[in-house]
Amino acid sequence: MNQYYYTIAALPALRLGDKVPIREDVFIQLAADTVRPDHYRVLCKSRWGSLEPTGFPFADRILSWEKELRLELAKARLATVKFSSPQPLPESDGRDLLLEKVKTALALDSPLAVESYLNNLRWSFVEEVSAVHYFNLEALIAYYLKLQLALRQEKFQKITGQEIFEKIYEEVKENLHQHCMWKNMQ
Repeated sequence: MNQYYYTIAALPALRLGDKVPIREDVFIQLAADTVRPDHYRVLCKSRWGSLEPTGFPFADRILSWEKELRLELAKARLATVKFSSPQPLPESDGRDLLLEKVKTALALDSPLAVESYLNNLRWSFVEEVSAVHYFNLEALIAYYLKLQLALRQEKFQKITGQEIFEKIYEEVKENLHQHCMWKNMQ
């Protein structure tokens, strides 16, 4: 039987933007104690930004969607700065039409607003694809991905983030300036 009634019933509710009621290590330990070993391995591989397939269609569908989102973001950002990449970006598989959502994200007025929008977009997608899953591995994967988003969102601090962003932005501008000067000297 692949139902995890106890595990899922023991998990606190998550809401993006609220204080996260469970630490990631606590969730992972609960899963290690209550989930089949092969399911536990899939669960642990279900991480945002992972390029390695989990081998489980539900998780791989979400991670593929995330890859498409990142690809569209990269294309849009390169077009915005009018930079041509020495290596072309891979083509989108066209399965997820994310271009309008990416345009909306990049039109926002601050990096914090963009990241919050993208986290909400990810959260909504996970909720949409997991809507019919309640006490199975799919529900645990959805919970874990949402937990990762909630923990990430909780770390956002406007003042510290703005300071870090400005520092990195200045470094990028300086590196670009030096690169352009070097190119002109050749």
